[in-house]
Amino acid sequence: MNGAGMSGPRLTVVVPTRDRPAHLAGCLAALRPQLHADDELLVVDSASRVPVPDALRVDLAGASRARNAGWRAASGELVAFLDDDVRVAPGWRRAVETAVEGVAFACGRVAVPPSQEGGERPVAVTPDVPETLLDSRSHEVLGVSANLVVRREVLRAVGGFDDRLGPGTWFCAAEDVVLLDRLLAAGHVGRYAPVLLAHHEQWRGRRDLLRLDWGYGKGAGARAVLAGGSRGRRLARTSLWEQALQPVPGDVRRGYGFGVATGLVRAGGTLVGLAAARARL
Repeated sequence: MNGAGMSGPRLTVVVPTRDRPAHLAGCLAALRPQLHADDELLVVDSASRVPVPDALRVDLAGASRARNAGWRAASGELVAFLDDDVRVAPGWRRAVETAVEGVAFACGRVAVPPSQEGGERPVAVTPDVPETLLDSRSHEVLGVSANLVVRREVLRAVGGFDDRLGPGTWFCAAEDVVLLDRLLAAGHVGRYAPVLLAHHEQWRGRRDLLRLDWGYGKGAGARAVLAGGSRGRRLARTSLWEQALQPVPGDVRRGYGFGVATGLVRAGGTLVGLAAARARL
């Protein structure tokens, strides 16, 4: 930590991790020099096979469980969530107070590292759009839990993340957007803050990406069922059509076989997720 004091609310940073020591080391190397002396860093070990030293241990795997354990143990008024394969950009810590000023939560920008631009389809990045206020009228939820700051009292009010969703669970994904759905439904206002910038390492190969898309589809199906009604139907159509099947004909014409596979896998995962969520959630 850099020893500087903090004029605003105290910050706790929660980093869940499981069996990825190299990723974690890179995350902490970028983060620690920016933290203030009175900031709190909580690494949460999500049932790693080799326990992570000096981490808060959760014996049942699941990123949502790990994040919930982290914010419940936090002493800061603000809780930032970072994934272990994310690297905060210079100035990230200075941007925290600006990002959450006057709002309940802030979704930071997640981008591809400059050195990895031009590669395969990027994973877990957010749109490059201007700063945007998020409320119950927002048509699109901008943000992911890889770079998210929420007031602790607000997390407590909505119950945090849904333990049934996210990495380490059957549904694999959607825990972050479901949390944001719940925050907005409860009347909280947030901000999409590009100034709160982090980079997501693009380390997955094509097989891992297809596995990820299958999980994203299952999570999207669960999110649609949890939303219910006309909004749930719209979310299901968005996942099945806009995010999965709509690009397939163009990928066929271009001869981009991996794009075709990605769309079909995402669509299949969504259908399975819809059916499973109706039975399980």
